[in-house]
Amino acid sequence: MVEFKEITEENFEAVLKLKISNAQDQKRFVAPNVRSLADAYLYRNAGDVFPYAVEAQEKVVGFILLDEDVEEKEYMIWRMMVGEEFQGRGYGKAIVKKVIEAFESDERFDVLIADYVVGNESMKKLLESLGFKEKKFDESINEYMMEYREGNL
Repeated sequence: MVEFKEITEENFEAVLKLKISNAQDQKRFVAPNVRSLADAYLYRNAGDVFPYAVEAQEKVVGFILLDEDVEEKEYMIWRMMVGEEFQGRGYGKAIVKKVIEAFESDERFDVLIADYVVGNESMKKLLESLGFKEKKFDESINEYMMEYREGNL
């Protein structure tokens, strides 16, 4: 249903144009894609941060930023968003499922991590529905960390 594509000259503008819905005050839950791309650039020399355009039916419908910590054996969904006009079509769930598949097929990692900002009940429910378990709360950034381990469902 969805594909992760390298950010290129061809899809860069489409990624930047994706908008977050104003519904449920989503803007306070998701960083703008330009910020996420800047963060990926900042950490590019570490070699473990990967930004992707999310495509469905040859259209950019979202964005994901993945982080690999091989030393700690952690794979992480650092940032994820689905554009406003594409929400409610199952893309968020498809994105997380695709990440789970990549995680489960990569023996370098023991745990898949995702987090959500307090109040983002949609993300919490999505992660729980796919087998993520709440691990801890980070008061300094107002986020809950969720973990997925193979066979969680």
